[in-house]
Amino acid sequence: MSSPSPASGKSRHWVAIETGANQAYVFASNKQAVNVGASELIFRSGTEWVRTAVDKINDERTEPVVEIVVAASGKALLLADDEDAGRRVIRAVTRRALDEAPGLEIWGTVDPGPDPGPDPVADDADLGPALTRAYQRQAAWRSRRPSPLLRHPTLPFTRPCHYSGQPSTAMGEEGGTPYPRAASVDAAWRRRNAGRDRMAGKLGNEAVVDAAKLADGVSHAGWVAVMHADGNGIGGVFRSIADSYAGREFLDNLGAFSRALDEVTVAALRYAVDQVTNRTGWLLPLVVGGDDVTVVMDARPAFEVTATFVEQFARTAAAHPVVARVLTDVGHPGLTACAGIAYVKPHYPFSEAYELAEQLCGSAKQVKQVDPSCGALDFHVLHDSVGRSLDRIRMPLTVQDGGSDRGESRLWPGPVVIGAPQPGGWAAAHDVTRLREVVEALGGGRGEDDPPVLARGALHRLRQALLTGRTEAVRASDQVSVWAADPAAARSFLDEHLLVAEPSVDRPVSFSRILGAVDLIDMAAGTAPHAGREPRRSGDGDGDPRVRQEVAA
Repeated sequence: MSSPSPASGKSRHWVAIETGANQAYVFASNKQAVNVGASELIFRSGTEWVRTAVDKINDERTEPVVEIVVAASGKALLLADDEDAGRRVIRAVTRRALDEAPGLEIWGTVDPGPDPGPDPVADDADLGPALTRAYQRQAAWRSRRPSPLLRHPTLPFTRPCHYSGQPSTAMGEEGGTPYPRAASVDAAWRRRNAGRDRMAGKLGNEAVVDAAKLADGVSHAGWVAVMHADGNGIGGVFRSIADSYAGREFLDNLGAFSRALDEVTVAALRYAVDQVTNRTGWLLPLVVGGDDVTVVMDARPAFEVTATFVEQFARTAAAHPVVARVLTDVGHPGLTACAGIAYVKPHYPFSEAYELAEQLCGSAKQVKQVDPSCGALDFHVLHDSVGRSLDRIRMPLTVQDGGSDRGESRLWPGPVVIGAPQPGGWAAAHDVTRLREVVEALGGGRGEDDPPVLARGALHRLRQALLTGRTEAVRASDQVSVWAADPAAARSFLDEHLLVAEPSVDRPVSFSRILGAVDLIDMAAGTAPHAGREPRRSGDGDGDPRVRQEVAA
């Protein structure tokens, strides 16, 4: 499609179309088939629906009047020769959403352009500032819009949806049993296979759950992992594009970088998935677009798949010609990503597992403040059946070392830094290679001729001691190193990994790689014996908080 040619002395109008509350829409139900279908509808809203509407309007004219600059999952940026053409596109897309994706929050705005004054801006010189105005109008318009949930208030005689609790409008069968469905659930259900097939085409048909087994979810050995990943500083790159280019060059680079970013994400995830062999149906992608990834997978390969993706994302971005050129032009050092992994039981509420994975991804983004050239991931194995925020989950795992003024010990290894951190600093202490060393030493991947450096009983003793504080942990490390088959090796191992000091301005802070490594070994084996719960322990006389943590049975 050729690009519109604006009349001399006139600026074209940005048309911004975007979906909102995507998480609430995709995860309104814990049914993974519905999640897949809802994600597919969001993808189509910014791609297929927009292209169809634009093509129809352009076909009515001798020359195109609307140009697509960005068309991505749940988002589109267009340029229209006149405001009416932009409004027609928005009207067509939002009307289609009402028909095909009820409950989806989607809206659009048209930038009216600057006040022409005595000297109107010619051609495309105003495109950068105009896009900023369009985004501002988008935000202002969204703040005035009521939630789509208000369209369907629950009345006393309305039968609730079996999957979401919303008012039902249809009946659908599952396993031969009819269930009431909300309009949004029913629409997503009909698109589940299309969403699965699109993802399987990108990531491999063998890895992705078969369409006939979507209702069963991913294959697993007792645990599943919900992984959420997000690029670092991508918004800043897009803002830099607006500052570094103008006119036609700005449009071309904005669209090209958006498409390239999607290609990088898909290629990096496909590479990570391809490293897993001899398994089928272990992966269910929900969101893979732009720099966002949300997938459900078998817990056994989850850590290495995620670490490989984060590492490969940076490499693929650096090697992509469009990304490399744009980053050089805007003065950006390179793209990285962070990820969070929530390990949960298969029937744990999926929406809560996703929220935990998202919070873990936010925790991993600490690396941006320390070493922007690296990515990171954070993970947690959730033994509890009650959904809680990450801060509350980790509060019992933060132990005061003899008093609030004497530092603290954090009993988890994250964030785990992935890349090439500068030696000797915070990032180097959290390097993924160090955690892998601990996993290897404690038995992950070792053969019968190479026993683990510490036995399970020793790890159980260390876990209990760590929850008490540094003094007890040091005492326990002395004991278990004497019990070990090779006391010298055990002593050296514990000195290096039990309590690792990291830089702190205010007070000493340490973290432990031991407990996280044991969790990863359990997840890779498909079992987690640490399901018992340690009773709450009182702090010392200085007022330490009471702590608790699951311990080995």
